[in-house]
Amino acid sequence: MPADTLAIDIGGTRTRIAIVRDGRIGRRWEGPTADLAAPRRGVADGLVRAALALAEEDGQSPIGAVGVGLAAAVDGSGSVLQPRDFGIPAGPLLRDAIASAMGVPVVVDNDANLAAVAEHRRGAARDCANVAVMTLGTNIGVGLILEGRLHRGAHGAAGEAGLLLIPVDATDARSGTRPIVDAGPLGRGPTSAPAGYAWIEDLVGGGALATAAGTAGASGAEGSRLRVFGVGGAADPLIQQLVSRALEGWALIVADLSVVLDLEAVVLTGGVAQDAAHLLGALQRRVAELVAIAPEIRLGSLGPDAELLGADLLAHAAIDPPAANHARAGLSAQ
Repeated sequence: MPADTLAIDIGGTRTRIAIVRDGRIGRRWEGPTADLAAPRRGVADGLVRAALALAEEDGQSPIGAVGVGLAAAVDGSGSVLQPRDFGIPAGPLLRDAIASAMGVPVVVDNDANLAAVAEHRRGAARDCANVAVMTLGTNIGVGLILEGRLHRGAHGAAGEAGLLLIPVDATDARSGTRPIVDAGPLGRGPTSAPAGYAWIEDLVGGGALATAAGTAGASGAEGSRLRVFGVGGAADPLIQQLVSRALEGWALIVADLSVVLDLEAVVLTGGVAQDAAHLLGALQRRVAELVAIAPEIRLGSLGPDAELLGADLLAHAAIDPPAANHARAGLSAQ
């Protein structure tokens, strides 16, 4: 009988933990990522406490392995390459803290990579050998399946599409460490990109769009995001401007990926993708205007749980040797 796994998805805004049994998500926990963070060790200790509590509450069978996805670049050993400001330190601290507390194998990977493996194995990308799975959440990430294999790159940092650089016309240094930049049709916002540029997720990521909508009067990050993509915003000129800005930015990402990789399809997943599902047709048309051979744009079929299901597949690779090579490569194990 397949072992239960603990699947963890650490996002810039929220963290989710779930027991996965026979490929199905059971008992789960969700909370703000910031609530788990502490000085020096980031989210590690808070995450361990929440994971142990969930496993104890479930109590049906032992956990065989833990799969962790996070919005950061991760090398082949599960070590985070660069710290993230929402409580992810660089290095193996997160992996080692969970392994020490749980006493089982722990595997860590980028969340978009996990979404790509899950959609390729179980979801909307099952028929594709060359596909990008773009996670639209607080930030923007991409998991790449090329020639049927998960592509991580030389250091594990492939697919960081949210960090594509956009030239900007001006900066306002008065805001301090994150100057306000003006990127023309992609709008204005704070960025930590090199001078003269902005990272595209700082302008059209879910967090940036929610902030802009919140400034226009919506309440809270989720309410602000829904205001951008909900039916009620159709009559608001400012909200329509934000929708146009999002479509243009996402289309640029898809177009850039397409001309470099010649993809069959791009699958959109994550909370923002679900909210903006009605815009897929408009996005497809804009991409077709930008590139000669446009990939098909699809909505992920696994919903917001794609990262958790990918974490389950990765965890099983640690305890099921015949499937290990397949899972690491992003292939469907037979």
